Amino acid sequence: MSAARASYHHGNLRNALIIAAAELIERDNTLDFSIAEAAERVGVSAAAPYRHFADKENLLAAVRDLAFVGLDTVAAQTAAEHPVGSIEGILAMGRCYLNYARDKRIFFSLMWESRGDIDQRREKAQTDHGGFETLVNLVSAFCQARGRPEVNASQLATSLWSLSHGIATLEANQLLDLFDRSVTAESILDDSGRRILDSVFTSRPW
Repeated sequence: MSAARASYHHGNLRNALIIAAAELIERDNTLDFSIAEAAERVGVSAAAPYRHFADKENLLAAVRDLAFVGLDTVAAQTAAEHPVGSIEGILAMGRCYLNYARDKRIFFSLMWESRGDIDQRREKAQTDHGGFETLVNLVSAFCQARGRPEVNASQLATSLWSLSHGIATLEANQLLDLFDRSVTAESILDDSGRRILDSVFTSRPW
């Protein structure tokens, strides 16, 4: 029995359909499924999903939310494995992000691609942050531990997230080593991440 069908048997059709869609995406490595297929996987009629979702895009938005929850979870787990305020914890977050992008490639693409709902997504950014707040907290603790509590942790975390996201996206598109075949995603992440964090101790304001 699939996780979706099991969830439906517990009385939550909406969640069951979200899980079913995610299972179909993971199984086929594509977003090209139909609502009817998700319904069939749960064991309901093709019309039943429309009690909860206006259309496929609405269902995909819910799957995207689930993907952000997954990233949030692994980010929290990663942060808990390292001492508070350590540079190792921050660098591990970059590798965590990269690994999530590799393991959940289609979901990662869904999380960030434009699907005509950017205004709504910006409104939800404070809750669906995909581990960003965890990174901000790690950066803030890092700066405080080194006597720089005045540093804008959110801005610094944005620089680190942009680095990780750019590397993950380039690698996903097989373009990271376009100009230098010897580079690896991990080495760039660690080296560039350290450089960004070192900038905290220069005269550059944050």
